[in-house]
Amino acid sequence: MADNYYLNENYDQSLKVLELFNSKDDLYYWFKIKQEAKIITEKKNKDEALKYIEKNFKKINNPSTKTLFDLATIYKNSKKYEKAIELYTSIMGVVEKDSLNYADLLYRRGGSFERLGEYEKSDKDLLEALRIIPNNSYVLNYLAYSWLERDQNINKAILMLEKAYKENENDPYIIDSVGWGYFLVGKYNDAEKYMRRAIELMPNDPIVNDHYGDILWRLNRKIQAKYFWNSVLKMEDAEKEMIEKIKVKLINGLSKNNENL
Repeated sequence: MADNYYLNENYDQSLKVLELFNSKDDLYYWFKIKQEAKIITEKKNKDEALKYIEKNFKKINNPSTKTLFDLATIYKNSKKYEKAIELYTSIMGVVEKDSLNYADLLYRRGGSFERLGEYEKSDKDLLEALRIIPNNSYVLNYLAYSWLERDQNINKAILMLEKAYKENENDPYIIDSVGWGYFLVGKYNDAEKYMRRAIELMPNDPIVNDHYGDILWRLNRKIQAKYFWNSVLKMEDAEKEMIEKIKVKLINGLSKNNENL
């Protein structure tokens, strides 16, 4: 009931239902905290919601591994990567090594390290995850795309992305990564084919639109390229740094000096 009220944006009624839960019911109490935090996000902002979660999490005695994992993921999504890493590491101490759960924790911790720019630690975690689950498309995609962004192991990264694509042909993020890999090695026609598909699946994603604009520019379809670059400027999810770089490209085009913008 609480969830249905929330989905229908009847937040006050959802809160009334959530009042029935108490801290003695660990599982439902944790659900209550997360649900109330979602409502705080809608009414106020994400920072206030995170403060609420942290305050009430302390009331849970001996939180389960699942609860700790949830909190780590909340921290990761809130860009509190150090705290996420701390929790993922703690959970890994009680999870069987070489298990799928352990590989998932490595993947998530590796992604957090990557966001902090600690690439050596990130690569180590992600490669270890691949040792356990060698065909996991999401781990393959994350590590390969990270290498592409750092201009490292380009050919190996593309092979990994092609493998990820075979495992998961309809994932738009993987399709975007494959297209971007082909772009970086100058295979612009192949890049356009994949990125066009990514645009079809995620028409409002700023990164995909930016990438597609770059590819179209290299194919000398410059009017179309500017159309997709311009569309990014209207997207709420576009980060400030990306917007500034696109403004430069709209004036100067895509030169060799700003190919990776």
